[in-house]
Amino acid sequence: MKLFGYLDRLSARPGDELPVMASGDGGEVVVDLVRLVHGDTNPPAPGLLTEPIAAVAEQRVVVDAQQTPTGSCLRAENVVPGGVAEVSVETLAWPTTPAIGREQGVLSLVDAAGSRVAALVLDDRGRPAVTGPDGTVLAVAPRPLGERRWYRLTAEIGPAGVLVRAEPLQPYPGDDELNLARSNNGLDLTGARDVIGAAVTCRKEPTRYRPAGVFNGKLERPVLRAAGETLAEWAFDRDFAAAVVADVSGRGRDAVLVNMPARAMTGHNWTGENDDFTSAPDQYGAIHFHDDDLIDAGWPVAATVVLPSDLRSGIYAVRLRGVTADGEETDHIPVVVRPAADAPRAKLAFLVPTFTYTAYANERLLHRLDYEAAGLADHPITPWPHDRALAEHPEFASSLYDTHSDGSGFCYSSILRPIPNLRPDYRMWLQNAPRHLGADLYLSYWLERQGFEYDVLSDHDLHADGDDALAGYQTVVTGSHPEYHSERMLDALRRHADTGGCLAYLGGNGFYWVTSQDPERPHVLEVRRSAGVRTWEARPGEERHSTTGERGGLWRRRGRSPNTLVGVGMCSQGWDRKAPPFERTPLSYEPEWSWVFDGIDDDLIGDFGFIMDGASGDELDRFDLTLGSPPNTAVLATSRRHSDYYQLAVEDVLMLGPGLGGSECEDVRSDMVVVEQSSGGAVFSVGSVCFSGSLLWNGADNNVSTLIRNVLANFGARDTKRS
Repeated sequence: MKLFGYLDRLSARPGDELPVMASGDGGEVVVDLVRLVHGDTNPPAPGLLTEPIAAVAEQRVVVDAQQTPTGSCLRAENVVPGGVAEVSVETLAWPTTPAIGREQGVLSLVDAAGSRVAALVLDDRGRPAVTGPDGTVLAVAPRPLGERRWYRLTAEIGPAGVLVRAEPLQPYPGDDELNLARSNNGLDLTGARDVIGAAVTCRKEPTRYRPAGVFNGKLERPVLRAAGETLAEWAFDRDFAAAVVADVSGRGRDAVLVNMPARAMTGHNWTGENDDFTSAPDQYGAIHFHDDDLIDAGWPVAATVVLPSDLRSGIYAVRLRGVTADGEETDHIPVVVRPAADAPRAKLAFLVPTFTYTAYANERLLHRLDYEAAGLADHPITPWPHDRALAEHPEFASSLYDTHSDGSGFCYSSILRPIPNLRPDYRMWLQNAPRHLGADLYLSYWLERQGFEYDVLSDHDLHADGDDALAGYQTVVTGSHPEYHSERMLDALRRHADTGGCLAYLGGNGFYWVTSQDPERPHVLEVRRSAGVRTWEARPGEERHSTTGERGGLWRRRGRSPNTLVGVGMCSQGWDRKAPPFERTPLSYEPEWSWVFDGIDDDLIGDFGFIMDGASGDELDRFDLTLGSPPNTAVLATSRRHSDYYQLAVEDVLMLGPGLGGSECEDVRSDMVVVEQSSGGAVFSVGSVCFSGSLLWNGADNNVSTLIRNVLANFGARDTKRS
């Protein structure tokens, strides 16, 4: 696949202009706008269905191939005054891949064109060295640096010669000999102007920077001196959310951070007594740089799509169509269109989980973890075309589930890049079925066919507007996997229910991870993983979010378990061929709950589905009073026994032992619940990620469809929401 595109947002309003960034092979590409109707291409599902928006004229543009440089670094301009002949550079360094087999820049002096004049680097074996303009090594220390150890690196550079030295801050036996080198071969520093940290060079281009020779690891307090004067000293222990780091020399040579390296990182002097960088900033003076960081691909705008001012709220896509060397190709770049600010609101809002989409953007676990060997799946893992396209483009970076090349976790995710796994026809490799956007299109398609009038909102809208985003809506319906929420979003949903609103949680593993949106860069989300089901874990002392200062990890660990909001919370995950149905509880047959099951005579709900052949699967949530489920929660159905491919979530396990699988453990289950609110509103929850895949089975003539229609009709008739 050669045709890719991205937008600068996941949510828009009618009348907005959408810049379209695209990459092709130099051919003509047709750009237009379509409404996404349905995504699942696997028979007997309806297939990929779209509706062109006639009010948006087709555009034909030539789209060239774009490069996407990755890696983070520091860049400061006009640091070296003219006439300086000798300089000394110094920094603390904690390398994570010292012997990676290539040159890694630590501190470089470059000229106005961005070319190297002199540089302190690690060579391909991890040895500190000083290099000249063409990369020639003038001096190299005899021993490589150790991985994940703190060193003081210094270099003295001038026309009479150079010196490079590495001193471990915590010496061990064998570190007795000085690790230094001198050379009488000097360097002419004429032309040196700018300083690059954590890379050899970083050229400035019209829409982006291009780092090269990026350092993997932490740097702390870089300083540049000449003739006894400090030319620049960059303090990383302040303004942790900023994209600029302050020069504290008094010369005002502040530096730009390229591609958002990880901030709020423990420094060489972290004692372990305090894990809050806001109260002990002096112990968080390090920044962790990575050679695969990417926050903005920086592609030029290929076209601009203007949304009609009367465009109906819904899920849309900018469609790219072209002929490449691989044949005809199409890319659908999704965007949620919320109602116009002055438009009347429907009574029902579909809250699309765009925070979750961003967290999973370009997830690459397929290539890192063996789910079959780990006993989490009973079927062959199948990479689909979008997964294969992603594998061919490592430069598109990764998701919040992945690890950097040095093993540390990705804690930031941005939408300003191509995201092949965020497409309407994407089939998740693990389920061999739609997940996220494709699974959420089941719901929007079902709402259309059932005749519900609804608006569409995104997580980004809810975070931006809080309570105002939900004002006027009687019912809010979630997507299939609303896993990532900010505090502002949880507050708004809580107040919605407390003031008479209704919430239909039609997914699983929801409201799980503490998530921050960068106030300066709203296209970036941050997550720091600890406890919970996780694919990486933040290092000790580094669980707080640099963008907001709040403690990361599970909302449950901050006293806001999903159970307190929706009656159920994450308890297990697994992926097998047959997801079980829900079995009605005796309570469900009481007259009080007849409105939920009107027209349903079956004891089993959802013994079918387009995802895993059942309604209770993938990730599961259960009712649990000890975790905050309200005491008036009515458990109306619970999933039948799951297989041992499902294991109890790690946050629920105190001691390891047998009996934690679905065939034995009573806590491995989905619970279908209703929680009535004193405000007159109510919450309905299903606790299953794959539930939406059952709605359209047999043309929506099934008991899942009937049940959800009953619930939404009841919620809509309550009319208890105060505007």
